[in-house]
Amino acid sequence: MLKRGVMFLMKKSEQKKYDCEEIEKRVQAYLDNQVSEEEINLIEDHLSYCLPCDKKVEFEKKLKAIIKYKATEKEYPKSLEEELKKIIKSR
Repeated sequence: MLKRGVMFLMKKSEQKKYDCEEIEKRVQAYLDNQVSEEEINLIEDHLSYCLPCDKKVEFEKKLKAIIKYKATEKEYPKSLEEELKKIIKSR
């Protein structure tokens, strides 16, 4: 494997590791349970030693929970729901 101009040899038995960029790309899919078991293991392994990524994932979890709560907090006009359904169907 070539990384930043230096060649690293990996043993076949070594498990692939995700870097911070890969975590950033997969965080939403991870939180939505849209990744494979292998990816879950790779992500959680990275989070176990990378505090910035762990903090990012925790922030995203809390943000999703707040959005979900706020979205169910108020009643919206039926016309808004119908209009949104039309937009979604047209795509």
